[in-house]
Amino acid sequence: MPADIVDFDSIPVLDLQEAKTNKPQFLSKLQHALIHVGFFYIKNHDISAQFLASLTENAIGFFDLPIDEKLKAEKIHSPTFLGYSIQGNEITKDKKDNREQYDFANELPATWVPGDPEYKRLAGPNLWPNPALLPDFRPTILSFHSQALALATKLTRLVAEALGLEPDALLNEYVLPNQQHRAKLIKYPAVDQLAPQDGTQGVGAHRDTASLLTILYQASGQPGLQVQNHSGKWINAPPIANTFVVNIGTGLEYLVQGVAVATTHRVVNPPANTGPRYSVAFFQGTRPDKKLLPVDIPSFILDQKPKKVVSDSGHQFNKLFADNPGLYTLLNRISSHRDVGIKYYHQLAKLHGIDVVYGPELK
Repeated sequence: MPADIVDFDSIPVLDLQEAKTNKPQFLSKLQHALIHVGFFYIKNHDISAQFLASLTENAIGFFDLPIDEKLKAEKIHSPTFLGYSIQGNEITKDKKDNREQYDFANELPATWVPGDPEYKRLAGPNLWPNPALLPDFRPTILSFHSQALALATKLTRLVAEALGLEPDALLNEYVLPNQQHRAKLIKYPAVDQLAPQDGTQGVGAHRDTASLLTILYQASGQPGLQVQNHSGKWINAPPIANTFVVNIGTGLEYLVQGVAVATTHRVVNPPANTGPRYSVAFFQGTRPDKKLLPVDIPSFILDQKPKKVVSDSGHQFNKLFADNPGLYTLLNRISSHRDVGIKYYHQLAKLHGIDVVYGPELK
């Protein structure tokens, strides 16, 4: 990085209202966060505290259901990788993650037919828990998705402007109007709720693959989210009431020629006797059917591109990413959720060197 830029040791907080009252100043702050951090908090985002409290209540309500009820919505029942994952079922860098999660998306019908690209099987309907047990769950979750998508769309336009592009330069080319974007509810148990051999990896070091932006709501007060700065040091990103944490995905990083970095991050399980950590994440994906081509970035912005970024994240299947983002996304899901992979995509996994029992050979 330039000599006058000091590597970050905290995550900046941006006020979305400033985009209305002093847009040039907001864009300057956003540009710095994109290029030199890759993460930022956003406040005054128009998603109400009352709604976020309801979202938290419904998320906790889902995870508090009896295990038999949660398993009725388990991922194994669908090739979409939507639904519930039991604790320890997801893998990051060949090590299990100590978290439960429920993946959901905007509702779309399954349209894949034999002969279509396999990645098209990822799109389809959600798997819902019993509405008699959680009557407000479905409308609350879908409302969050709709509001998070609107926020992500607004932020993507501002990101484009901050990097010297037209506001819709990224959205028009690389996001489809009725595209399925994913989200998830997550529960990280405190370490006293884990066996000693489980360790403290809530989710291992990773970058968010094939997406533009991630919007994360830290729904409880427990810490755990850590961001790796460009020198390799882990920086805490503690919960701040009524904010979202926003980070760059590898799709955005590639499209803007690496001037904005998809920063590596992880979550460690909360300390003993503090209770579980809950969070809700929304991922604004790039369209799966179009080859990614880097956009033209003004030279005065490209000149600020970080020279070196240390990352503990793996980089599997990177050769596929730009040419076939749909297949890239599917292979990453197979690698993370091997039970679904072996049931629905066994031959594809084998073709690309993913051993659904013992781990992937990174290619």
